[in-house]
Amino acid sequence: MKKALLAVLLLSAITLAAQQKDTIKVSSILSHATVYYGYGAELQHKAKANLINGIQQVVINDIALQPDANTLQISCPDNVTILSYQHRIFTEAPRPVKANDTLKLLQRQLKDINNDYTINDDVLKRITVLIENNFTTNNKREVSGTELIKLTEYYDAKVRVIKNKLYELQLKREEILDKINTITKRDNETSNTTAAKQTGQLILQVLATNAGPAEFDISYYTQTAGWIPTYDIKVATLTNSLKFIYKASVTQTTGLDWKNVKLSLSTRNPNQGNTLPELTADYLQLYVPQLYKNMLSGRVAGVQVTTLSEVVISEGYAKKDIVKQEDISNVGNYTLVKESQLNINFEIDLPYDIPTNGKAYSVAIKETSIPATFRHYAIPKLDNDAFLTAQITQWDSLSLLPGTANVIMDNVYIGNTFIDPNTTQDTLDLSLGRDKRIALKRLLVKDFTKPVVRGGNKIETYTYEITVKNNKKQPVTMLLKDQYPISKTKEIEVTVISNGDASVNEETGILTWDVKLQPGESKKFRFSYSIKYPKDKTIQTVKIN
Repeated sequence: MKKALLAVLLLSAITLAAQQKDTIKVSSILSHATVYYGYGAELQHKAKANLINGIQQVVINDIALQPDANTLQISCPDNVTILSYQHRIFTEAPRPVKANDTLKLLQRQLKDINNDYTINDDVLKRITVLIENNFTTNNKREVSGTELIKLTEYYDAKVRVIKNKLYELQLKREEILDKINTITKRDNETSNTTAAKQTGQLILQVLATNAGPAEFDISYYTQTAGWIPTYDIKVATLTNSLKFIYKASVTQTTGLDWKNVKLSLSTRNPNQGNTLPELTADYLQLYVPQLYKNMLSGRVAGVQVTTLSEVVISEGYAKKDIVKQEDISNVGNYTLVKESQLNINFEIDLPYDIPTNGKAYSVAIKETSIPATFRHYAIPKLDNDAFLTAQITQWDSLSLLPGTANVIMDNVYIGNTFIDPNTTQDTLDLSLGRDKRIALKRLLVKDFTKPVVRGGNKIETYTYEITVKNNKKQPVTMLLKDQYPISKTKEIEVTVISNGDASVNEETGILTWDVKLQPGESKKFRFSYSIKYPKDKTIQTVKIN
């Protein structure tokens, strides 16, 4: 009985081995990449294999090096069943570099030229010695005039021939060296491409009920790709028009060179957690000075004492070398914007090539001409320059993300600004740069600044004068701002003597003037305030953010 059972098992193993003896190797084609904001991408591949009837192994090449195994999805025809699959990194053996016969020939020619150059140079040196021996005053042999002329003509002809020969040999040597350097550089580049290369593979064990071609659709998520937004703001000052160009800076190190791949750019960030936040109790206790805290640390071991503080988290983007994709006219015609309840997808119906080198590639998404109101903005207390701003009221339709914008005015790059759409305001203000043709000056008028002592208090009066001049050929509208200090204690009283016809925010002390200037026009604005405080005290200005 045991022998019969052993025979059956052996026969089954032989049959299974016979069925699995065929390994089919195919290459996959990356057809689509959905790249997520920040980092992360979902890649979709297609592979086609000619299967035999029965169980076999299918090796699918050209898969990313680091796919998330939990997200791997493989679909196949109904007549094919996937028994198991695994991902592995396969290292290809380096291909031997063939010897370059042309390089050997050039090196042999170079040796011949060097040898010929050495011989002629040695002959030239010997002739020089002979000339010195025959024409020096130390030579006691008498030489007639006829012999002297013949020797001169002979040596002159010989020297000329040899020098011309040396010059020709030098030119040939430089030419051959250039050829050798070109071939060596090309061979080095070729040897780099033929070095050991890693590639991702999927190993499938499949059962096919009948032989024939079968298509496999593969998708998975990988963290080795991502994008961040960048913008171009093009302003035409003559027409006061603004064109907004939405771009994406895409990088990937998946181990695959993306060739002719259609992209979808998603504003979703799958790396952020989806767990609902929960509030827990905050407990307060009396502040214990550090000296006593150290003394009590032995008795309150295990209890961490902290003070309430504000935590500021800042996020920045590293600049990278941008390799621009070839410009395509009206790129917005090729971009389909799909908006869901949680995110937005920009599906671009254009093929892109993005190598797996970690460099940032600029991908144009769409161009939009949007209405904007241009206005200057100035705070001469902080900066003596006026800034040109564009106010956009329909910005919520642009699907913006935080990012850097290049400002191009009249086809001239003037700098960059940062766009932060995380605001609740109806209007988005964009800073377009400094306008040097607006002159600003802020002065403290000393004639009106006189400290006075009354009883136990001191009163200080401050008067400021702001001068604005429009040196442009066009009229301008400006938002001009300044401020007076705010008191947070009863001992200090601040009184606004004159606000200069400005609108006043009494909570912040900010003065705002809406200024309109014609070409060449200048205006002055004066405001003053007084500060009353105990004469035996000293005051200081404190910024509270």
